[in-house]
Order: sequence, then structure tokens, then C-alpha cells
Amino acid sequence: MHIDEPGKKYASPTETLGKFLRDVMRRNMHTFRIFSPDENASNKLQDVYEASLKTWMAEIKPEDADGTDIAPDGRVMEMLSEHTLEGWLEGYLLTGRHGLLNTYEAFAHIIDSMYNQYAKWLEKSKLELRWRASISSLNLLISSLVWRQDHNGFTHEDPGFLDVVSNKSATLTRIYLPPMQTAC
Repeated sequence: MHIDEPGKKYASPTETLGKFLRDVMRRNMHTFRIFSPDENASNKLQDVYEASLKTWMAEIKPEDADGTDIAPDGRVMEMLSEHTLEGWLEGYLLTGRHGLLNTYEAFAHIIDSMYNQYAKWLEKSKLELRWRASISSLNLLISSLVWRQDHNGFTHEDPGFLDVVSNKSATLTRIYLPPMQTAC
């Protein structure tokens, strides 16, 4: 087997996405943000920090220079609070901008009801408020999808969020799952 044969080389889907998101951020510094409960690096999205650091509004101290990747003008919103981040993302989208929230599957349940309410509002606005400008999609990257993950194991797995979103109409929800690598 030659390593450069198509379909024969292993590539991390999220690491590849991280490079893509880095480029998206570079081209859209005022209209795109990433929202994350401190999981960008563990989800292999660390390349986004080449385009923009994490938003930090407090004083930056000398000890923060050890790789915390923070800046007052950062475009990555990190905070260990899924419901706050999801609310920020909704508000950001309503201003006509774009974003992505990434979280582990087991913690996506924290935003179940928020997603349901937002989906209801979107559906109503599409059907009854024709004057309302289109709204960017609410993009969620849910990691640790059912299959054992290399560093957190089964504690970060729970496929229930897919049940919540899969009962919505196709005009509101799209679900994309990465291909699984199978043993040869």
C-alpha cells in the first residue's frame, strides 16, 4: 500500500475542519466566530488560533503568555457553559453573521430545549414573517459521536441530541456524520 493512494491515508475529520475554519476566520474576521466550552484543542480545531485567539476582556497577566491563546480582539468565544455559548451564537446569527458551536456529545443535552425553541422560532419566522431576512444556520459540531473517543472514552458519549434534532423538518435541520474507519 502506498501512503498517497486515495482512501488509504488516515486523516482526522476535525483536524481537517480546523484548517478550513482557520481559513474561514481569516477571510471573515468581522462576520464569523467560533463558540466552544474549552474544547477547541481537544477536538483538534487548534488551527483556528492561527487566525484568531480566544476573546479575553480582563487583564492579561505575564503568566498568560504560556499558551492560553487569549486577546481582547479574539474571535473564539470560549467558556465552560454550553447554554451561554448557544445563546451567544443565536444572538450573533440574528445580527446576520455566521458561527459554529462545538461541544462534546454528552454535554449537548444542556442546550436541548434552547435548540428546540430556536427551531420553533425559525420555523415560524420562515412561514409567517416573510419580511424577515434569512438567518444563517446554527452550526453545531458535536464530537465523541457514540464511538469511543481516544482520550475521554464513554463519559463524553450520548447520542440523544441526534434524537432531538432529527425530528425537525429538513428545512431546519441537517445532520452530517463522518465516515467511520473500518478495520482492514
